[in-house]
Amino acid sequence: MATRSGAGVPAGAFTLIFLLCLGLLGFGEYLQHWRNLDPCPWCIAQRLHYVAIALVALVAALHRPGPGGTIAYSVFGALFALSGAAAAGYHIYVQSDPKRAAACIGGWLENLLDASKVGKALPLMLQYDGACTPKDWNFFGFSIPELSLAWFVILFAVFCFMMVKARR
Repeated sequence: MATRSGAGVPAGAFTLIFLLCLGLLGFGEYLQHWRNLDPCPWCIAQRLHYVAIALVALVAALHRPGPGGTIAYSVFGALFALSGAAAAGYHIYVQSDPKRAAACIGGWLENLLDASKVGKALPLMLQYDGACTPKDWNFFGFSIPELSLAWFVILFAVFCFMMVKARR
């Protein structure tokens, strides 16, 4: 993996982040369209964060920045990962109580998504029909938002590592 300058982070690292986000989004599509797990508004919020991280990583991979650019792109990526982790964490909190999960329908996030018409822009990926209630699917006992939280934390750590590496 080549860098633009000797002290930067390889552009391939940004490419791997981009591909990871595409894979996570693709897995969400699989769960939605083949396993019939309709996403809720908080699922869509997390997908939007993965899209934002993927776009930052794609632009950075194409730009092949030096150390300063690597830090700038990593700051944006880390902020999107951190806010995505907050969305996933709140989703876990909502799912922990059936009353909160039922109150998710018609909540402020759903109203915001409806007003922005984001579901009409990419209906296959950003249209939601599900409630915030826990889904039947899990992976080694972890729910979908718990797995999403783990990936956001990993992405945040990777971006932080890239910032430290670029400063050296």
